[in-house]
Amino acid sequence: MYISDKHKAGLLSGLISATVLMMLFGFHITQHAEKLAESYYLMEPQTEEEIEAEALEKLAAEQTEKAETNKAYNETENYKKFAQAYQPIAPPKDYEFTRPDAPTEETTSENTPGTGSGSEINEDVISSYNDVNSVLKQQQSSPSVQSVNKKSSMHYSLVNRTHKYLPTPIYLCDDGGKVVVNITVNSKGDVIKSTINTAASTDNDCLHEHALEYANTSRFNVDNSKKTQLGSITFYFEGKN
Repeated sequence: MYISDKHKAGLLSGLISATVLMMLFGFHITQHAEKLAESYYLMEPQTEEEIEAEALEKLAAEQTEKAETNKAYNETENYKKFAQAYQPIAPPKDYEFTRPDAPTEETTSENTPGTGSGSEINEDVISSYNDVNSVLKQQQSSPSVQSVNKKSSMHYSLVNRTHKYLPTPIYLCDDGGKVVVNITVNSKGDVIKSTINTAASTDNDCLHEHALEYANTSRFNVDNSKKTQLGSITFYFEGKN
């Protein structure tokens, strides 16, 4: 087949056009790839050091939030303060309150301030006395409920004694729970006897074992006025799970 110069010129123009189109297409692809590279990048996995540092920071933050949770307190102190502030009060023995049917001129003059006897008390005062006594009786019937710090991981009940050392519960068992340990403390403040109050404690041998260990190492202030004294320590454990 004979190829004329006209055909050659057409083929050459087509090749040049195709080359230009391919170059433009390649340039467009390159620009698009650069934009994708700027928008998306591969996250490198954290190293062990970074993971460990992050865990330590998280643990430190939790310890800061729970700064007061491991502070032991004596639940009998709040009750004692309340009892001292609100002692039972009763009106004079010779006081007899009678409600008159209607006020008279004579009774009005007798009730004038400064003219009555020392045993005369109005009804509002008597009502206040009764309210205070009622509240105090409720507090006496349940002293352990007084101002309980719900955030505390431990507290104890030992009248007129303060703790010198009380170990913080560590999460050593798989499950958590509450354990109440009945203790006997000598005059030196040492725990000489400890038993689990099973009725008020979580049924878990692991928790019981550690609670007894903690209770036996606890120390309280010296009180030579008492050879031995009974009390209790309550531990709140959080499990590993």
